[in-house]
Amino acid sequence: MKKILFIFLFASSLAASAQILKPAKWTFTPSKTSAKVGETIDLVFTAKIDDNWYMYSSELKVEGPLPTAANFTKNDTYTLVGKLVPVKPKEKFDDIWGGKVQYFEHEAKFIQKVKITKANPVIEGKIECQTCTTKDGKCVPNKDKFKFDVKTI
Repeated sequence: MKKILFIFLFASSLAASAQILKPAKWTFTPSKTSAKVGETIDLVFTAKIDDNWYMYSSELKVEGPLPTAANFTKNDTYTLVGKLVPVKPKEKFDDIWGGKVQYFEHEAKFIQKVKITKANPVIEGKIECQTCTTKDGKCVPNKDKFKFDVKTI
């Protein structure tokens, strides 16, 4: 039953994405705009979420919904420290997924620590998430490019 429901939700999300719905608008801010080589800084991913929509967290305890993920373009100017961490998500039991899910309404914030390994790091990639409406359950996958400007001192 869950597989049939997942297929239905996935198919409806593909149809919805054809309409180019963007219920989440992202901003990308480093904790420091200048850092020393060898220093660890926070990269802050913030999404403003439209009313009547919610976004799944990066940490989910159930299979089915698409978790928020930051996919970095690898290079030798920085290294990731740990994983993408959600900041204060809400949690609820979801009958569709048969377990607790973490999600955000209105605003979502995530932090990724990075260590600067070379001068003038190039930190970019894509953030992927799934947003769903509380009105009719329609879900939309979103992808946005990100770039963090950090200068070395």
